[in-house]
Amino acid sequence: MVRAELNPCYILHNRNYRETSLLLDVFSRRYGRLSLLAKGARKQKNDKRALLQPGRKINIAWSMRRELGTLTGVEPCHGINPQEAGGLLTVFYINELLVRLLHRHEPHPELFDAYAEALAKLTDSATEQATLRLFEKRLLKALGYGLALETDTEGNAISPDQYYTYLPEQGPAPGAAPDPGALQISGRTLLALAEENLGDEIVLTEAKQLMRKALGGLLGDKPLASRELYRFTMNIEQQHNP
Repeated sequence: MVRAELNPCYILHNRNYRETSLLLDVFSRRYGRLSLLAKGARKQKNDKRALLQPGRKINIAWSMRRELGTLTGVEPCHGINPQEAGGLLTVFYINELLVRLLHRHEPHPELFDAYAEALAKLTDSATEQATLRLFEKRLLKALGYGLALETDTEGNAISPDQYYTYLPEQGPAPGAAPDPGALQISGRTLLALAEENLGDEIVLTEAKQLMRKALGGLLGDKPLASRELYRFTMNIEQQHNP
């Protein structure tokens, strides 16, 4: 059995377990993604549940036996509460990506830092989409699927004035593709992603298409629950504000 003392983690997801407990997915800088059982966390007099919400940064301790550990300590940790800062649906989306794509017990310290940075920047709704695209880019890199953004498949430097066909596992190929379903993307967008400067609406739109295609190959056919929740929320808002 492995025991870990209090260290900072983010709550990625929680779900009810039996009558009084919670099952948690957490993200630790040192230990990676972990699954933990929080015994009695749902009891009426237990004040831990408020700390165990998605996106919250807390100090936790646990004991680990194989794949599932047991929460043994919880303390508040200074950090942004996404439920107060806005962008909660985006936090759910980011968290779901991590739960779906990260293997347990594999540390990703740089991705942990990128996650913390993204949460801090989500307080600014004006830059929310750019923040999300850059986090997706860093996630792909951490998973070993970093995007080729500065040279094409022939080894030439990307031209901002040229369009490319982005080929999975190969990168941007110059010219149009014979497959009508292939993703066409401008060199300007590729370079903007490389420089992490996404202030243009056209660039943001193309970057979103690229990230969706790149992540889709890793996520498979199972739809993201956070994306379905976003669509449902938008439909409700449209009904109330026709």
